[in-house]
Amino acid sequence: MIKPQVFSHFLKTGLGSELDAIVKAYADLNRFSGAVLVRRGDDILLRKGYGMANHEHGVANTPATVFRIGSMTKPFTALAIMQWVERGVLAVEDTVSRFVPDYPNGERITLHHLLSNTSGIPDYILMPSFPTVAKRRLKTDELIALFRDAPLLFEPGERFAYSNSNWVLLGKVLEQMTGKPYGEAIREQIFEPAGMATAGYTWETPLIPHRAQGYVDSGNGIINAEFIDETALHGAGGLYATVDDLLRFDRALAAGKIVRSDTLERMAANGTAPYGYGWELESIHGRRVVGHSGGMPGYMSNFARFVDDDVTVIVLSNLGSAEVKALTEALGAIVFGLPYEKPSARRFIEIDPAQLKQYEGDYSLTYFGRTSVLSFRVENGQLMMHVPGLPSSIVRAMSETTFFARSKGEVEMTFLRDQNGDIKGIDVNWSGHRQFAPRI
Repeated sequence: MIKPQVFSHFLKTGLGSELDAIVKAYADLNRFSGAVLVRRGDDILLRKGYGMANHEHGVANTPATVFRIGSMTKPFTALAIMQWVERGVLAVEDTVSRFVPDYPNGERITLHHLLSNTSGIPDYILMPSFPTVAKRRLKTDELIALFRDAPLLFEPGERFAYSNSNWVLLGKVLEQMTGKPYGEAIREQIFEPAGMATAGYTWETPLIPHRAQGYVDSGNGIINAEFIDETALHGAGGLYATVDDLLRFDRALAAGKIVRSDTLERMAANGTAPYGYGWELESIHGRRVVGHSGGMPGYMSNFARFVDDDVTVIVLSNLGSAEVKALTEALGAIVFGLPYEKPSARRFIEIDPAQLKQYEGDYSLTYFGRTSVLSFRVENGQLMMHVPGLPSSIVRAMSETTFFARSKGEVEMTFLRDQNGDIKGIDVNWSGHRQFAPRI
């Protein structure tokens, strides 16, 4: 239950004020816009909106603002599947061919492989065909057709590779089990038992009170995000909610209203690290965190349960480049009395477009077991970054070799040279995840 009086008390007596101040610092730098809720035990330490839900109409974000949550949808899909497992109607050893009889390799791919992202099925969002269909309303079988004939990247169970395709197939399983569309199945199995009255699936056509418009920072200012229909995301990322909805979800999980405690523990352990069954498994400040993040054009989200500390951090944003991970870590540090870094403004320099040409090319980046190609091109005198499935981004120089872009989160990049002076790759820091992206 939400306790505004507790929230007000903490806001006045230090901890709430400190939590509020760090979020405001990100918002003041245009690095966050949205709503935040922080819970410890029975107390709500922070519950507040920041920035604008709709710039054109001058409407501010509040705790009642509704945001698309992107990949935070995946735990809902997984939990709905595991409810059927608890009833003995499904087993995680069941194969895809039971539900999609003619699916290629379906007899070798199990629900376990789908739930743990170890199926080897390529991610359809990275495929060239996705942008052309993402704005259309799609039937589930039409969505599956985008990836069903793509060769497996590896043998099922061989390794972990995050793929949205797994979650479309799991959504199809739910539709087969219930005889209902995905959104209705999730409402009946998860939203209603948890009391998530304002959460939902269908985004474009219904009137949704307090809906947040999605925005991206183009590098030249805030603009409206491109629209993606929820049917193009389905069980991988089609849901929306408020921070209050997600608090009720958190409390329902703790109370065993969604699945039994042993099932929930199994989902947080029965996969290949860093992923369970629909849960991202992390360590933040040396503490075990089970949750999920999400990102799509115009929206970012993070749901982090510090399960051994009875602390939950919920961050929802309608800014596609919002630093939700860094903000989650800072909020956690404050709750646990640890040091944290305050955000600061970046300084940029101008570089001759002719000099930027040396950075043009394609670079291979692997994150969460999934490989993408980062393409850099000089367009109209500016260095641009193109990533499959994401909006194009202006790349701005912080030095002769270090650059910054706003994409799905914030990206800092340092171009590295080989012994001959040629560009060999990029040291990439993408929302706190550091990797080397070799030039292809």
